[in-house]
Formats: sequence, C-alpha cells, structure tokens
Amino acid sequence: MKEHCGECHMQDSNEGGVNLEDYQDLDKIRQHASTWEQIRGVIRADAMPPPDTTKLKVADREKLAAWVQSALHEVDCGCAMPAPKVTLRRLNQVEYDNTVCDLLGVELTPSKAIGFVSDDVGNGFDNQGEVLSLPPIMLEKYLQAAAFISKVVIETDRERLRKQRFEGEPLRFSEEQIIPLYIAAGKYNLSVRMRFGDKQPDNCKVRIAVDGNSIADLDIPSKDDTYKVDFSVEKGEHRLTIEYFDDSDPDKRNEPNRKLMIDSVRLSGPENGEPAYPKHHEAVVISSPEQKDTPESLPIGLPEASRRVFKQLLPKAYRRPVTPDELQAVVAVCEKATEAGFSYEESIRFGLQAVLVSPSFLFRTEKTEQGDSLDEFAIATRLSYFLWSTMPDETLFSIAQSGKLRQPEELKKQIARMLESPRADALMKGFFGQWLGLRNLAKIEVDREKFKGWNDRLQRAMVKETELFCMHLLRNGSIDEIVDASFTFLNPRMAEFYSVPFEGRDAAEMYQRTSGRSGGSERRQGLYNDEEKWIRVDLQNDRKGLLTHASVLALTSNPTRTSPVKRGKWILENILGDPPPSAPPSVPSLDAAEHQNDASLRERLEIHRGNPSCAGCHKLMDPIGLGLENFDVIGRWRERDGKSVIDAKGQLVDGRTFEGPAELVALLATKKPQITLNFATRMLTYALGRGLQRQDKCDIDRIVEQANQNSRSIRSIVEAIVLSDAFLQKTNLSPSGKVTDAR
Repeated sequence: MKEHCGECHMQDSNEGGVNLEDYQDLDKIRQHASTWEQIRGVIRADAMPPPDTTKLKVADREKLAAWVQSALHEVDCGCAMPAPKVTLRRLNQVEYDNTVCDLLGVELTPSKAIGFVSDDVGNGFDNQGEVLSLPPIMLEKYLQAAAFISKVVIETDRERLRKQRFEGEPLRFSEEQIIPLYIAAGKYNLSVRMRFGDKQPDNCKVRIAVDGNSIADLDIPSKDDTYKVDFSVEKGEHRLTIEYFDDSDPDKRNEPNRKLMIDSVRLSGPENGEPAYPKHHEAVVISSPEQKDTPESLPIGLPEASRRVFKQLLPKAYRRPVTPDELQAVVAVCEKATEAGFSYEESIRFGLQAVLVSPSFLFRTEKTEQGDSLDEFAIATRLSYFLWSTMPDETLFSIAQSGKLRQPEELKKQIARMLESPRADALMKGFFGQWLGLRNLAKIEVDREKFKGWNDRLQRAMVKETELFCMHLLRNGSIDEIVDASFTFLNPRMAEFYSVPFEGRDAAEMYQRTSGRSGGSERRQGLYNDEEKWIRVDLQNDRKGLLTHASVLALTSNPTRTSPVKRGKWILENILGDPPPSAPPSVPSLDAAEHQNDASLRERLEIHRGNPSCAGCHKLMDPIGLGLENFDVIGRWRERDGKSVIDAKGQLVDGRTFEGPAELVALLATKKPQITLNFATRMLTYALGRGLQRQDKCDIDRIVEQANQNSRSIRSIVEAIVLSDAFLQKTNLSPSGKVTDAR
C-alpha cells in the first residue's frame, strides 16, 4: 500500500479525505469498516490505484482486496462470544397495524387512519431497532390511534346497533356480494336498493340467502328500487349473500354492461330484545359489573369486572405473562374513569387506551434466562414478528407456556405451520418486498406516451407476479430458482405482456374491448376475462428467474430509456451481495456526457467509461446491464432500440463471455454460493432487526452450510436462522474451533 497508494493517501497527502496512516492496527480498521469496505471495493474494481498510474499486478490487486476483507471479517468461531445486544425495538407501522388487528379482532389500519410518520429504514429494512426511534410527534400519533381504536372496538351505545348499513357492490353474472353478520337472535328486516344495469330492456334474477338458505328470489329491472325481506335467525355469526344468478337473456348475460348495481344494504332488528354487541366488543368485554357469579350471588362490581377483562387481554398485548402490579395499573385507570362519571364501557375504553400506549405494547421487550438466552415468550415473539409481522397466536403462546418452544424439533414444526399460514404473506412483503425494492415500483415514473402499455393495472400485476413467485420460493423454492427458474405466475394481462398463452388461449383475445369505441386498446386500461386468475406458466428461454421479471426490469429503468448501469448495479448489490463502490463526486451523468445524437446506449456507455474515474466500477456493472438490453423500460421484449439493433453481448470481469440474457443468466447462476451467502445475510438482518456484527459471521456460516445440505431451499435457511445463536440470543462454542471469513 505504501508503494502504490502512498503518494496520494499517506504522510501529508489526504486525497478524498483518506489517509491510510490513520489506521495503525486492526481495531482501528474495524472501527471504520465502511471506509475500508469502500477501499476494498475500489481496489477490486481497478478504480484505485488507477491502472494507468500504477504497476500493481492483477494478482497483487486481488491479494490486497482479499487482505482488506480478511481484516474486516475474519472471525474465530472456536471462541465463545456473547451474542450482540439488541436495541429495544419499537413496532413499525406494519407490525403495529397487524398486532392491533390480531389482538382485538378488527380490520383496521390505524397507521393510515391517523397518519403515522413514515418509519426510517436501516440496513435495507424498516424493522431495525436502531432507527425505530420514538420522536414526540410519533407519541402523539400513538395517543390519537389508541383513542381511535378504543372507540371502534368498544361500543358504548348498544341501541345504535339496531340499524346497520352496508355499501353495495356491482355484480356480474354468477357473482355474489357476501356480508358477514354477527347478530342477536330474533326477526330482522332487510332492505336492498338495487337495479339491473343502465336502461336494460329486460330483468336479471337475484337470490338473497342467509347461511346458504334462500330467503328471496327476485326479478330486478333497470329501474332503481328498494326490496324488503324479513327473516329470523339464532344469535351468532351469519352469512348474508346477494347473488346475480340468472337473467332473461342468457346469450347476453356476460356482456360488460349487464351488471346488478347494488346501491346499499340495510338491516334492522331484532324486533324484540336487545341487539348483539359486535363480536370484537364481546371478545374484549368478557365481564360486566352486574354479573352475579360469586358465592354470595352479589354483583362483582367494576374493579373485578375490569380486572377480568384485562387479565385476559394484557398477556396477549404485552406478549408475555404480566405481573399483578401491571394489571392493577390498568384497572386503576378504569376506576378513575368511573369516578369521573363515565360508564363501564367507557372506562374499559380508557383502560384499553392505556394498554395501547404502554411501552410493553409499543416495544418488543425481551426477557432472558439461562445466561443471555431468550425466554420462551421472547422466542415466540421473535418468531412471530419474523414470519408474520404480528403478535404470537394462541398456539405459540401455549407452547411457550409449556416450556417446549426452545426445542429444535418444536421450532421446526412451528416454522412449517407458520409458513403455510396466509399470515406468511407478511414475510413475503416485508422481506422480499424490501430486499427486491418492490415497494418502490408504485413510485416510479414511466413516459406513458412512449410506453403506452404502462398503466396502474399493469404495474400492480407486475408486483403480484413477483409476490407469487417469492411466496413459492418461501414455501417450496430454492436459492437456485432466484436466478434460473424457468417458470413464473401470470394472469391474462401478464401473459399477453410476455407473449405466452394463458391456459391454451391467446391472452390478447381475453382483453375486454368496449364496443363502439375505437383506438386506445394498446393502453390496456380495461379488464381482461379472468383478470384475477393466476396460474403457473413455463417461460421461454429468454426469461429466467427474478432478474427478467417485468417488475425488476421496470424498477431499474429510467422514465424514457433503459439503464444498464442501474440494472447491473441492482444485480451486483441485491442478488450477488457485492455492490460496486459509490460514484466519485463531480463525475458527469451518462446523459450529460458528450456523444453523437445517434449513438447507441452501448456506445454512450463506452464513451462514459473513457473517464478513468468511471472505468473500474462500470466494467463491473455495464456488461450485466447490457446483457438485459433486449428488455425495454417496462420489461417488454424487443429486438431494436429506435434505429439501433440491440447488442446484448458482453464479458464479465472474470473473462467469461455471453450473448443475450439467457447466456448471461446462465453465467450468473454459477455464482450460487455467493447468492446463497447474500440471501442468508439479508434474511438474518431482517429476522434480527439489527445490523450484523463480526460475531454473527459464524452463524452465517452455519446457515449457509445448512442450506447447502438441503438443496439450498429457502425454508432450510429460515429454519437455520431461527435455530441460530444470534436469533435465540445464545452464547455458544462451536466445536470446530476454526477461523473463518464468513463473507
């Protein structure tokens, strides 16, 4: 380093703000790991020392880069090191909303209703403890949310529930609107205001049913009218359905304009007796002061009724057993409210608000036992927020209570159960959505005049395709399929976009063209037949794995043209885990660089690489991005870019050449060890909610080894993460005693 870097970065030279003589030992280097990662990156990329000013040989350059990596990441896994301490983690917005819904049995998104401040992102994810601070404005939002939630959950005006109103939906032939009911026993009057399309010459047939039993079959004309039906039920959950099941002209019933238009649905009752409280109210308010279940047959009173309510609720809300003092603190709030003149139900609202702003609810507090190891309830909480982004369910609570959750076989059993649950959608959206950047797709700008097929429905379909693929990976897939899967999941819109059949049909013919209108069909802003149906489809050779998903290709483009630099950088950073160094300041952008107006994008990149400051990094990124140039800004296949024929040939830095996206993907697929390591590192970061430290590298080694022994299945990575010392917060001595660079 003295010989090749000293002139600019030693003694009195401090170019770029880096003086290598500031780092006299390994501890100092490790204290400034980000700086030295950047140094390693520019050395590896041939950016520093500049190749035209040094005689540093390729082998020596590799040796120097390897030494920096070793200095930063080498770990002796034979030494027992305490697990890194975890910053107290506040629930992020997704976790908060999910926890409120599961705790109280309501469908709410209070973070949106109240307008929470956006969560900060650290280490690529928004669940990292070190960035989830609690500024004063966030505390104000939590107070507002607690008041809002308590009013939704706890009903104080029972008589108001005698009349209920539901919004109607437009229905096509054979469709039905389903309205779930939770009502008291008795007789009810149902009023439905509806019509059949607009100016239809005939009628449609509508069936109204409760729990599958018809209570009315009606002929509905095109004129708005209100239809009334009486029915009787027992107390409990019921299912009201309104179905458009036939019409007088079967040959026309599939036409887009023949719809049953339901304006509103009103329910009144019961005629005698009191209406039922909502199910979520009854689930929380399990006791009342008037109850007489004591030996003396006297009313139990407000303190005891409140105690029973929160004795059931608090352990779920705090995700652990609670102390008598914690319970009494909430009961005291209810008593104060009653003394101030509020009703019992209103006092329970105040108690619930106190629970929802408690640090034990808002933060994931963790208790340890057996040294630093987490207790059973903390393990249940970590596992649940990792896989579901919400509180543990009854099953996890029960196993934690039994003391068996720490057992490896029980943990594996629970992982299998939880990954099969619909709640695992949270892991797919939370981890994969942020790792791949899918959340940003809705924010990108695309020139809609130049790319007429781009619209909101296409953008949502692109995200859905990638989400379904990631859910397959999570439950049944492997790391290998990230790069070279020969299949994906498509609906008719995406099938036409990819130019593949949909269940043997031409997807383009499934587009519902509006009669009487010409032009505009290229924009595809309407619906397709079977728009909501998604199937697994085998792809052509040109598309393989995630790298050629339209969502990824659109995400890594500019509004008017593709960006080989963005695409190459995205693959290096997100898939291979080897991001190029940051661009030097004052380097002109590609569009600002001088070039002929008719120069192809490849030619313009070559001119840009003529700048010595740019050449090193761009030779890492550009070949990968240029190999995907057959895909346009929104990911559609093309042979030409304007007047220029697409040239998708290239050479990777290791000397291997390719021609076209299929050969590029095949070369990248050989880097499975690197891809597996990156994936395991990213997922462990997400699971722990903190940045990884040097001692975590031993866990990473074991996770990767476990994956390799199980065909690199993603489920095996999830299992290895949950069983890792870092996840369970254990200090463990590896029997190997080996020194390893887990990177």
